[in-house]
Amino acid sequence: MADLVLKTARKAFDLFAEGWATGNFEPYIALLADEMTFWFPTGAHRGKFEGATGRQKMIAKCQDHVAAGDRLTLHPPQHILTDGDSVMFEFEADGLYADEPYKGHNAIAFEVKADKIVGFREYFGDLGA
Repeated sequence: MADLVLKTARKAFDLFAEGWATGNFEPYIALLADEMTFWFPTGAHRGKFEGATGRQKMIAKCQDHVAAGDRLTLHPPQHILTDGDSVMFEFEADGLYADEPYKGHNAIAFEVKADKIVGFREYFGDLGA
C-alpha cells in the first residue's frame, strides 16, 4: 500500500510540474478523485474546500494559471516526506507568475486513496527573483 501511495503521489507531482511548465494540466487533472480536499493559502483560490467543490477549485486554479500565462519550473524535490496516505514534496520553483519573475520555496502535500489524489495542500514562500 505504501508503495502505491508514494508512486501515485510522485506521478501527481511530476504531472503537476509538467502542467506548470507546458500549460497542459489535463494529465494531472485526470489523477484527481471526483471528490477531494483542496487547500490553498492565498489569492483567488484561498480556502479549504471539500468534495466535488474541492475538485472544481483545484481545476479552476490550474485553468487560471494557464489563462494568465503563468509558467514555472518545479525543480526536483529536496525532501519527500510520507505519513500514511499523505506525501509531501518540498522543492524550489522559478519562472513567470502573475507577469512577474518568481523564485520560491514550496511544499505540496498530496493525499492518496487507491490510485487517485483525494487531497492537495500547498505552502510556499517567495524568495525573490
